[in-house]
Amino acid sequence: MADDGVPVAWQLLVVVFHAPPNVDHWCKRPTAFSNWTVEQWRQYSTPRVADSSGFQQWDKCHVYALNYSTAPPDPNSLPPRSTNSTLPCPKLYRIDGRWEFDHSFYEWTIQEHFSLVCDYSYLLGPIKASYMAGILVGVFFGGMASDRFGRRPTILAVLVVLFVLALVVSISGSVMVYIVLRFLLALTVVAEYTAIFVFSMEMIGGKWRIIMGMLFQLPFSFGFMSLAGIAFAVTDWQHLQLAISVPVVVFFVYYWAVPESPRWLLASGKVERASALVESICEINNREFDPDVQLVPPHEDRRHVSVWELLRVPTVRYRTLNMWFNWFANVFVYYGLLFAFVGVGDDIYLNTLIGGAVEIPAYLFSIAICLLLGRRWPIAIMMVLTGAFLLATIGIRPGAYHRDWPVLVLTMLARFCITSSFGIVYVYAAEVFPTVLRNTGVSSSSTCGRIGAIIAPFVAGSVAYYIHLPAIVLGVVSIIAGLLILLMPETRGTKLPDTLTEAEYLGSDVEFRKKPPGRLYPVIPSISTTVVEPENNRSPSHQDNEGFEDHSELNSDDKAVSDQPL
Repeated sequence: MADDGVPVAWQLLVVVFHAPPNVDHWCKRPTAFSNWTVEQWRQYSTPRVADSSGFQQWDKCHVYALNYSTAPPDPNSLPPRSTNSTLPCPKLYRIDGRWEFDHSFYEWTIQEHFSLVCDYSYLLGPIKASYMAGILVGVFFGGMASDRFGRRPTILAVLVVLFVLALVVSISGSVMVYIVLRFLLALTVVAEYTAIFVFSMEMIGGKWRIIMGMLFQLPFSFGFMSLAGIAFAVTDWQHLQLAISVPVVVFFVYYWAVPESPRWLLASGKVERASALVESICEINNREFDPDVQLVPPHEDRRHVSVWELLRVPTVRYRTLNMWFNWFANVFVYYGLLFAFVGVGDDIYLNTLIGGAVEIPAYLFSIAICLLLGRRWPIAIMMVLTGAFLLATIGIRPGAYHRDWPVLVLTMLARFCITSSFGIVYVYAAEVFPTVLRNTGVSSSSTCGRIGAIIAPFVAGSVAYYIHLPAIVLGVVSIIAGLLILLMPETRGTKLPDTLTEAEYLGSDVEFRKKPPGRLYPVIPSISTTVVEPENNRSPSHQDNEGFEDHSELNSDDKAVSDQPL
């Protein structure tokens, strides 16, 4: 199931290849100049201007203010020496007829399709922001749908919508339709990815949670690298969109391969279905199923599934807010680095390839360090190191070294660390939140992360005001988050909490036992719970349930806690 990370990465980054930077274009040649070459036309009509680096280049949006109804007899003619005034590219036929584009490499881009150049280039910002906004909404409502209706129905229903939207994007008739469709596509992509991730975490336990949690995200890196190759081969944006969307049909096999989560069934009180599913899993794995073992659902009051449930209990509330901030910091720093990393020679294909490659060892390293140190300390170490590497770039004067290679090395190290931290915090969130609200907890955390993703481009752009400002902001936020995560409980080797009460006592010395009629009670080791009763006073039901802890001797405070129904 982790393979769905590949198309998720494709849809996320493909906009870079839909609208590649620095696509050359110029004012369209009028009919009278149609037999002139591009070079002859530019030589006659186009002024030169300085780019952001101070180099002279052809103006892409203006021509000299001349009469272009007729062409000079000599195609190699120069404009009159007295000509200095310019005007925007004339609207010859319709708006998309005002420019011509270089097709020497890119066959068809959204800049050409929707004329997103010159005065209309500002629309590229909303195009990129719309996808991040869709992710923000998708992780929130997708998570709530998964917790309410189940993992399997959500995965299957969203997959169908995702496939249709991915195809329809390629036939967008206008830029506004493209923006809306990309928003809806992002919503479904992240809802699918989050639901599958939570489902996977609920199907495994022990050390395999962290191993599979890291491996689950590994295909995302392969998606980055493979997208570079696909986009290099397919330079028509509509064909490229189809090329990365059609393979999604492979995942329709989920209809036959994906059952419902036994944990969700049990938490929802569907004991018979959960028992039947566990029995079938035992049969598939050649394990003997003990019919005497009964699955008992957590009898916590099933309130309306809402993110506000995570804020109802003080301990869970503080941990939820901490997790939200850490998700914000991880995504904020991750995308901040992504936007700031321009790569070698401004080659977007090489940049994408390197960016994906550096994440693979980061995820593998995360597995080893989590098995050794748990969850909290690896996140804290990686976040603090990320901040330290970023702040270290402040001491390096721009231009002092060839291609600023020390800054590049420090940035790559920071990318390694933040990728490692991001991978661990994803798994950590799935372990901290209870089953009844796990998808909502992970999704709300991811929502906070998407806010960071939306802010990150603006922070990266603050380099225009002070060259080291992005490094300072990203570095400080990373260090603060790394220190705050140490206030969270450790989850290595612990049972996933099923209820809010279990989540509240996560990381403490409190154990849980079942007492008829099936309510959970926290058992505090320091308090004696032994009750001596006359033999003839013991009811048959009491005798039948020997082995359960009795709590009638707890003091009032402890009893108030233990008697609270879940």
